Amino acid sequence: MVKVINHVDLLLFAALVGFGWYVLACSPWGIGHDQAAAAGLAGALFGGAALLLGNWINRANDRLKAAREQAGQVEKLKAMIAAELVDVACGLMSAKQLVDSAIISARAGGQVSETMDMSPYRPRQMPFTDSLGMKLLALEKGGIDAIATLRSNLAVTRQDMDEVTSGARFGLLKATSLSNGLGHDMTVLAEVFTYIAPTRKLLIADAEPELVTEILKRAAKAPADPLQSQNG
Repeated sequence: MVKVINHVDLLLFAALVGFGWYVLACSPWGIGHDQAAAAGLAGALFGGAALLLGNWINRANDRLKAAREQAGQVEKLKAMIAAELVDVACGLMSAKQLVDSAIISARAGGQVSETMDMSPYRPRQMPFTDSLGMKLLALEKGGIDAIATLRSNLAVTRQDMDEVTSGARFGLLKATSLSNGLGHDMTVLAEVFTYIAPTRKLLIADAEPELVTEILKRAAKAPADPLQSQNG
């Protein structure tokens, strides 16, 4: 229906042009004996058709311009969200390195502190993305759903870390649970990047820049068991 409405001027243009040629060729209603009248009617029809064609062209240009502006705004929106997501990714990887180090140490028979202040490692907030509200609807549905899932998962991870900071025992079981949660967060974050900035790269240490999605998927894996590595 919307497409028909957008092209109604073009349809009327074609109808008027066709009818104008019909008047000139067939001379209906007895006006064939008056060539001036036929030409005048056809001219009026062609004039109306030209006006409709001009309206259709102007409206088409306006729609094209609006679509380009909308696309440009969405790209800027994605760029800002991506910058915030990179910060979240760096925080998650730092937290997972800490937790995985504790797991590896515990499995190897080392001592792991049962208390830990995890406040510096809490998943970072996304104030810009969270403030967008209805503007997020400009993104495709898959991206919106992925962002919503990420928000929910990060909230759970923050709660788990706050429990440890508040005095909950930080043993191998809790560390493994946190590692799994952080890994899942990274997997969801990688999915968000596929919608928001699939070509975004990140430079880590002296390595070559690499796609953030690949870095996150690799970092999300569970830490290797040193005993299994030795047996292997």
